[in-house]
Amino acid sequence: MSSENKPNAAVAGFVETLKTNPKALGAAAVAVSLVLFLVLKGGDEGVKPANVAAISIGQKVTVQNPNIGNTILLAAPGAVGLADSDNDKDDMIVCRHVVSGSTAVINEESTVNYIPFVKLTLNDGECAGKTGWMAKVNIAQ
Repeated sequence: MSSENKPNAAVAGFVETLKTNPKALGAAAVAVSLVLFLVLKGGDEGVKPANVAAISIGQKVTVQNPNIGNTILLAAPGAVGLADSDNDKDDMIVCRHVVSGSTAVINEESTVNYIPFVKLTLNDGECAGKTGWMAKVNIAQ
């Protein structure tokens, strides 16, 4: 068996290069340090819970989508994305464009599949006067 076919030949060649070339040794040390830093530093924060406002019935609140953009007002609490067809989705949507910053009054609270929802009546914007449900995470005081 020649030295090229031995499994340890590659490792032995790498070790020999590190012994004879100080720049290669430095580069290998930097690479190992970087990998160790990334492994030890990442992931220590864990999952952060959503910021959900403490509210009460009759309270005036502001609609503010934490993901930036408009919010959808639904006819019933729940995930509208799970509906089977487009017609079902359209029947569930009271208003598609609740602009961030719109004010509303809380009418009711409910929880569906561990997600808190609030029923509210909008005071301003293109959906003013409409009543429907949205995820509680979209409510700010």
